[in-house]
Amino acid sequence: MIKKRTLFSALQYLFFSGLGILLLYLAFRSIDLQSLLNSLLATRFDLLIVSLIFGLLGMVGRSYRWVLMIEPLGYNLSLKSAYHALMIGYTANYAFPRIGEITRCGVLNRIEKIPADSLIGTVIAERAWDMIMLIVLTITVILFKLSIFGQFFHEKVLLPLSIKFNWMLLIPLYGWLFIILIFLSAILLVLMYRQTIKEYVLRGKVGQFGYGIYQGVKSVLKLKRRGRFLITTIFIWLVYILMTYFALKAMPATHSLNFIDAFFIMVVGSYGFVVPVQGGIGTYHAIVALGLSLYAVSWNDALAYALLSHGSQAISIILLGLLSMLTLALRKQQ
Repeated sequence: MIKKRTLFSALQYLFFSGLGILLLYLAFRSIDLQSLLNSLLATRFDLLIVSLIFGLLGMVGRSYRWVLMIEPLGYNLSLKSAYHALMIGYTANYAFPRIGEITRCGVLNRIEKIPADSLIGTVIAERAWDMIMLIVLTITVILFKLSIFGQFFHEKVLLPLSIKFNWMLLIPLYGWLFIILIFLSAILLVLMYRQTIKEYVLRGKVGQFGYGIYQGVKSVLKLKRRGRFLITTIFIWLVYILMTYFALKAMPATHSLNFIDAFFIMVVGSYGFVVPVQGGIGTYHAIVALGLSLYAVSWNDALAYALLSHGSQAISIILLGLLSMLTLALRKQQ
Protein backbone atom coordinates (compact mmCIF):
# COMPACT_ATOMS: atom_id res chain seq x y z
CA MET A 1 0.00 0.00 0.00
CA ILE A 2 2.83 2.40 0.94
CA LYS A 3 4.70 1.61 -2.29
CA LYS A 4 1.56 2.27 -4.32
CA ARG A 5 1.05 5.62 -2.58
CA THR A 6 4.71 6.52 -3.13
CA LEU A 7 4.44 5.62 -6.82
CA PHE A 8 1.21 7.60 -7.18
CA SER A 9 2.79 10.64 -5.46
CA ALA A 10 5.84 10.39 -7.74
CA LEU A 11 3.67 10.14 -10.88
CA GLN A 12 1.51 13.04 -9.65
CA TYR A 13 4.64 15.13 -9.04
CA LEU A 14 6.01 14.34 -12.52
CA PHE A 15 2.65 15.07 -14.17
CA PHE A 16 2.11 18.48 -12.60
CA SER A 17 5.80 19.42 -12.96
CA GLY A 18 5.55 18.52 -16.64
CA LEU A 19 2.35 20.53 -16.94
CA GLY A 20 4.04 23.60 -15.47
CA ILE A 21 7.03 23.26 -17.80
CA LEU A 22 4.73 22.72 -20.80
CA LEU A 23 2.66 25.82 -20.00
CA LEU A 24 5.84 27.83 -19.49
CA TYR A 25 7.16 26.66 -22.88
CA LEU A 26 3.87 27.35 -24.69
CA ALA A 27 3.64 30.82 -23.14
CA PHE A 28 7.21 31.88 -23.98
CA ARG A 29 7.90 29.96 -27.22
CA SER A 30 7.06 32.86 -29.57
CA ILE A 31 8.39 35.68 -27.37
CA ASP A 32 10.95 38.18 -28.61
CA LEU A 33 13.59 37.86 -25.87
CA GLN A 34 15.09 41.29 -26.52
CA SER A 35 11.67 42.93 -26.28
CA LEU A 36 10.98 40.95 -23.09
CA LEU A 37 14.28 42.12 -21.61
CA ASN A 38 13.52 45.74 -22.55
CA SER A 39 10.15 45.50 -20.76
CA LEU A 40 11.83 44.13 -17.64
CA LEU A 41 14.55 46.80 -17.67
CA ALA A 42 11.88 49.54 -17.91
CA THR A 43 10.54 48.47 -14.49
CA ARG A 44 10.35 51.00 -11.68
CA PHE A 45 12.15 49.00 -9.03
CA ASP A 46 11.11 51.35 -6.22
CA LEU A 47 7.46 50.39 -6.81
CA LEU A 48 8.46 46.73 -7.14
CA ILE A 49 10.09 46.93 -3.70
CA VAL A 50 6.84 48.35 -2.30
CA SER A 51 5.05 45.36 -3.86
CA LEU A 52 7.50 42.98 -2.17
CA ILE A 53 6.96 44.73 1.19
CA PHE A 54 3.22 44.09 0.89
CA GLY A 55 4.03 40.47 0.04
CA LEU A 56 6.05 40.23 3.25
CA LEU A 57 3.18 41.80 5.23
CA GLY A 58 0.95 39.07 3.82
CA MET A 59 3.33 36.43 5.21
CA VAL A 60 3.38 38.12 8.61
CA GLY A 61 -0.42 38.21 8.52
CA ARG A 62 -0.52 34.49 7.70
CA SER A 63 1.87 33.79 10.57
CA TYR A 64 -0.32 35.70 13.05
CA ARG A 65 -3.44 33.93 11.79
CA TRP A 66 -1.70 30.60 12.33
CA VAL A 67 -0.91 31.63 15.91
CA LEU A 68 -4.63 32.32 16.46
CA MET A 69 -5.53 28.90 15.02
CA ILE A 70 -3.05 27.08 17.28
CA GLU A 71 -4.29 28.79 20.47
CA PRO A 72 -7.24 26.37 20.98
CA LEU A 73 -4.70 23.50 21.04
CA GLY A 74 -3.41 24.93 24.33
CA TYR A 75 -0.07 26.26 23.04
CA ASN A 76 1.13 29.85 23.40
CA LEU A 77 3.03 30.15 20.13
CA SER A 78 5.25 33.16 19.41
CA LEU A 79 4.78 35.07 16.16
CA LYS A 80 8.50 34.67 15.37
CA SER A 81 8.35 30.87 15.52
CA ALA A 82 5.20 30.75 13.39
CA TYR A 83 6.78 33.13 10.85
CA HIS A 84 10.03 31.15 10.52
CA ALA A 85 8.17 27.84 10.13
CA LEU A 86 5.82 29.40 7.54
CA MET A 87 8.66 30.87 5.45
CA ILE A 88 10.58 27.59 5.46
CA GLY A 89 7.39 25.82 4.35
CA TYR A 90 6.77 28.28 1.50
CA THR A 91 10.39 27.88 0.39
CA ALA A 92 9.96 24.08 0.35
CA ASN A 93 6.97 24.49 -2.00
CA TYR A 94 9.36 25.61 -4.74
CA ALA A 95 11.06 22.20 -4.54
CA PHE A 96 7.99 19.96 -4.24
CA PRO A 97 4.35 21.10 -4.57
CA ARG A 98 2.27 21.04 -1.37
CA ILE A 99 5.19 19.76 0.72
CA GLY A 100 5.38 23.16 2.42
CA GLU A 101 2.34 22.40 4.59
CA ILE A 102 4.02 19.30 6.04
CA THR A 103 7.41 21.03 6.27
CA ARG A 104 6.20 23.97 8.33
CA CYS A 105 4.36 21.63 10.70
CA GLY A 106 7.55 19.58 11.10
CA VAL A 107 9.63 22.71 11.78
CA LEU A 108 7.18 23.96 14.41
CA ASN A 109 7.06 20.50 15.96
CA ARG A 110 10.83 20.56 16.43
CA ILE A 111 11.17 24.08 17.80
CA GLU A 112 7.96 24.32 19.87
CA LYS A 113 7.21 20.61 20.55
CA ILE A 114 3.64 20.93 19.25
CA PRO A 115 2.26 17.62 17.87
CA ALA A 116 2.59 17.61 14.08
CA ASP A 117 -0.79 15.90 13.50
CA SER A 118 -2.57 18.69 15.40
CA LEU A 119 -0.72 21.30 13.37
CA ILE A 120 -1.69 19.63 10.09
CA GLY A 121 -5.33 20.03 11.17
CA THR A 122 -4.82 23.80 11.47
CA VAL A 123 -3.18 23.93 8.03
CA ILE A 124 -6.14 22.08 6.47
CA ALA A 125 -8.51 24.54 8.14
CA GLU A 126 -6.37 27.45 6.91
CA ARG A 127 -6.45 26.18 3.32
CA ALA A 128 -10.21 25.72 3.58
CA TRP A 129 -10.63 29.37 4.61
CA ASP A 130 -8.34 30.54 1.83
CA MET A 131 -10.50 28.65 -0.66
CA ILE A 132 -13.63 30.23 0.83
CA MET A 133 -12.07 33.69 0.54
CA LEU A 134 -10.95 33.02 -3.05
CA ILE A 135 -14.51 32.01 -3.99
CA VAL A 136 -15.92 35.13 -2.29
CA LEU A 137 -13.36 37.37 -4.02
CA THR A 138 -14.05 35.70 -7.37
CA ILE A 139 -17.77 36.46 -7.03
CA THR A 140 -16.92 40.03 -5.97
CA VAL A 141 -14.59 40.64 -8.90
CA ILE A 142 -17.19 39.24 -11.31
CA LEU A 143 -19.63 41.87 -10.00
CA PHE A 144 -17.04 44.65 -10.29
CA LYS A 145 -15.65 43.51 -13.63
CA LEU A 146 -18.59 41.71 -15.19
CA SER A 147 -17.76 42.82 -18.74
CA ILE A 148 -14.05 41.98 -18.46
CA PHE A 149 -14.71 38.66 -16.72
CA GLY A 150 -17.39 37.80 -19.25
CA GLN A 151 -14.98 38.62 -22.06
CA PHE A 152 -12.28 36.53 -20.37
CA PHE A 153 -14.64 33.56 -20.05
CA HIS A 154 -15.91 33.91 -23.62
CA GLU A 155 -12.54 34.43 -25.34
CA LYS A 156 -10.38 32.10 -23.26
CA VAL A 157 -12.83 29.32 -22.39
CA LEU A 158 -16.00 29.15 -24.50
CA LEU A 159 -14.52 30.15 -27.86
CA PRO A 160 -11.56 27.71 -27.74
CA LEU A 161 -13.92 24.94 -26.64
CA SER A 162 -16.38 25.69 -29.46
CA ILE A 163 -13.55 25.57 -32.02
CA LYS A 164 -12.13 22.39 -30.50
CA PHE A 165 -15.48 20.59 -30.53
CA ASN A 166 -16.92 21.87 -33.82
CA TRP A 167 -16.51 18.31 -35.16
CA MET A 168 -19.66 17.48 -33.18
CA LEU A 169 -21.69 19.27 -35.89
CA LEU A 170 -20.64 16.53 -38.35
CA ILE A 171 -22.21 13.73 -36.30
CA PRO A 172 -25.21 12.24 -38.17
CA LEU A 173 -28.71 11.98 -36.66
CA TYR A 174 -28.44 8.27 -35.74
CA GLY A 175 -25.16 9.06 -33.98
CA TRP A 176 -26.88 11.68 -31.81
CA LEU A 177 -29.71 9.23 -31.06
CA PHE A 178 -27.13 6.71 -29.84
CA ILE A 179 -25.43 9.37 -27.67
CA ILE A 180 -28.79 10.38 -26.16
CA LEU A 181 -29.57 6.72 -25.44
CA ILE A 182 -26.23 6.31 -23.64
CA PHE A 183 -26.86 9.52 -21.68
CA LEU A 184 -30.33 8.39 -20.58
CA SER A 185 -28.93 4.97 -19.59
CA ALA A 186 -26.28 6.66 -17.50
CA ILE A 187 -28.93 8.75 -15.71
CA LEU A 188 -30.96 5.58 -15.04
CA LEU A 189 -27.88 3.84 -13.57
CA VAL A 190 -27.14 6.86 -11.34
CA LEU A 191 -30.72 6.82 -10.04
CA MET A 192 -30.58 3.06 -9.40
CA TYR A 193 -27.24 3.20 -7.54
CA ARG A 194 -27.44 6.72 -6.12
CA GLN A 195 -26.90 5.59 -2.52
CA THR A 196 -23.73 3.67 -3.40
CA ILE A 197 -22.44 6.59 -5.48
CA LYS A 198 -23.20 9.02 -2.65
CA GLU A 199 -21.21 6.94 -0.16
CA TYR A 200 -18.30 6.65 -2.62
CA VAL A 201 -18.22 10.40 -3.29
CA LEU A 202 -18.29 11.22 0.41
CA ARG A 203 -15.34 8.90 0.97
CA GLY A 204 -13.46 10.21 -2.07
CA LYS A 205 -11.63 13.45 -2.87
CA VAL A 206 -14.79 15.51 -3.38
CA GLY A 207 -16.17 14.43 -0.04
CA GLN A 208 -12.85 15.05 1.69
CA PHE A 209 -12.61 18.52 0.15
CA GLY A 210 -16.13 19.45 1.25
CA TYR A 211 -15.56 17.95 4.69
CA GLY A 212 -12.28 19.87 4.97
CA ILE A 213 -14.05 23.19 4.31
CA TYR A 214 -16.75 22.25 6.82
CA GLN A 215 -14.15 21.41 9.46
CA GLY A 216 -12.26 24.62 8.67
CA VAL A 217 -15.34 26.77 9.25
CA LYS A 218 -16.21 24.78 12.37
CA SER A 219 -12.71 25.11 13.85
CA VAL A 220 -12.77 28.91 13.53
CA LEU A 221 -16.03 29.05 15.48
CA LYS A 222 -14.10 27.53 18.40
CA LEU A 223 -11.37 30.19 18.33
CA LYS A 224 -11.00 32.48 21.30
CA ARG A 225 -10.46 35.48 19.04
CA ARG A 226 -12.70 34.87 16.03
CA GLY A 227 -12.92 38.57 15.18
CA ARG A 228 -9.13 38.88 14.92
CA PHE A 229 -9.02 35.78 12.73
CA LEU A 230 -11.56 37.21 10.26
CA ILE A 231 -9.91 40.66 10.25
CA THR A 232 -6.49 39.08 9.70
CA THR A 233 -7.86 36.97 6.83
CA ILE A 234 -9.29 40.07 5.15
CA PHE A 235 -6.00 41.90 5.79
CA ILE A 236 -4.00 39.10 4.11
CA TRP A 237 -6.03 39.27 0.90
CA LEU A 238 -6.09 43.08 0.93
CA VAL A 239 -2.30 43.26 1.01
CA TYR A 240 -2.19 40.72 -1.83
CA ILE A 241 -4.29 43.11 -3.92
CA LEU A 242 -1.94 45.98 -2.99
CA MET A 243 1.05 43.77 -3.80
CA THR A 244 -0.42 43.18 -7.27
CA TYR A 245 -1.38 46.86 -7.67
CA PHE A 246 2.17 48.15 -7.08
CA ALA A 247 3.67 45.41 -9.26
CA LEU A 248 1.36 46.53 -12.10
CA LYS A 249 2.30 50.18 -11.48
CA ALA A 250 5.98 49.24 -11.68
CA MET A 251 5.80 48.40 -15.40
CA PRO A 252 5.02 51.00 -18.13
CA ALA A 253 2.78 48.56 -20.05
CA THR A 254 0.50 47.97 -17.04
CA HIS A 255 0.91 51.30 -15.24
CA SER A 256 -2.52 52.59 -16.33
CA LEU A 257 -4.43 49.74 -14.60
CA ASN A 258 -6.29 50.75 -11.44
CA PHE A 259 -7.00 49.11 -8.07
CA ILE A 260 -10.02 47.16 -9.33
CA ASP A 261 -7.95 45.88 -12.26
CA ALA A 262 -5.31 44.74 -9.76
CA PHE A 263 -8.10 43.02 -7.85
CA PHE A 264 -9.05 41.11 -11.01
CA ILE A 265 -5.44 40.12 -11.85
CA MET A 266 -4.80 39.02 -8.24
CA VAL A 267 -7.87 36.74 -8.28
CA VAL A 268 -7.01 35.32 -11.71
CA GLY A 269 -3.40 34.78 -10.65
CA SER A 270 -4.45 33.02 -7.44
CA TYR A 271 -5.94 30.22 -9.51
CA GLY A 272 -2.46 29.68 -10.96
CA PHE A 273 -1.37 28.54 -7.49
CA VAL A 274 -4.35 26.22 -6.98
CA VAL A 275 -2.84 23.68 -9.40
CA PRO A 276 -0.23 21.66 -7.44
CA VAL A 277 2.79 22.85 -9.42
CA GLN A 278 5.94 24.04 -7.66
CA GLY A 279 5.31 27.66 -6.73
CA GLY A 280 2.75 28.09 -9.52
CA ILE A 281 5.54 28.01 -12.13
CA GLY A 282 3.99 28.01 -15.59
CA THR A 283 0.36 27.98 -14.46
CA TYR A 284 0.62 31.46 -12.91
CA HIS A 285 2.42 32.92 -15.93
CA ALA A 286 -0.10 31.52 -18.41
CA ILE A 287 -3.28 32.56 -16.59
CA VAL A 288 -2.02 36.06 -15.65
CA ALA A 289 -0.88 36.72 -19.22
CA LEU A 290 -4.32 35.66 -20.45
CA GLY A 291 -5.96 37.99 -17.93
CA LEU A 292 -3.78 40.96 -18.93
CA SER A 293 -4.41 40.35 -22.63
CA LEU A 294 -8.01 41.47 -22.02
CA TYR A 295 -6.67 44.95 -21.19
CA ALA A 296 -4.99 45.24 -24.62
CA VAL A 297 -1.60 44.51 -23.03
CA SER A 298 0.59 42.75 -25.56
CA TRP A 299 1.42 39.11 -24.94
CA ASN A 300 5.09 40.05 -24.61
CA ASP A 301 4.41 42.70 -21.95
CA ALA A 302 1.87 40.49 -20.17
CA LEU A 303 4.44 37.71 -19.82
CA ALA A 304 7.07 40.24 -18.75
CA TYR A 305 4.75 41.31 -15.92
CA ALA A 306 4.01 37.68 -14.95
CA LEU A 307 7.73 36.88 -14.97
CA LEU A 308 8.58 39.97 -12.94
CA SER A 309 5.84 39.63 -10.31
CA HIS A 310 6.23 35.86 -9.88
CA GLY A 311 10.02 35.89 -10.04
CA SER A 312 10.49 38.75 -7.57
CA GLN A 313 8.10 37.15 -5.07
CA ALA A 314 9.73 33.73 -5.50
CA ILE A 315 13.23 35.15 -4.93
CA SER A 316 11.97 37.12 -1.92
CA ILE A 317 10.29 34.07 -0.36
CA ILE A 318 13.30 31.79 -0.95
CA LEU A 319 15.74 34.32 0.52
CA LEU A 320 13.51 34.93 3.55
CA GLY A 321 13.05 31.16 3.93
CA LEU A 322 16.82 30.59 3.89
CA LEU A 323 17.21 33.42 6.42
CA SER A 324 14.64 31.72 8.66
CA MET A 325 16.56 28.43 8.38
CA LEU A 326 19.75 30.23 9.40
CA THR A 327 18.01 31.98 12.29
CA LEU A 328 16.63 28.71 13.68
CA ALA A 329 20.01 26.99 13.24
CA LEU A 330 21.74 29.76 15.20
CA ARG A 331 19.00 29.65 17.87
CA LYS A 332 19.54 25.90 18.28
CA GLN A 333 23.28 26.39 18.89
CA GLN A 334 22.70 28.88 21.71
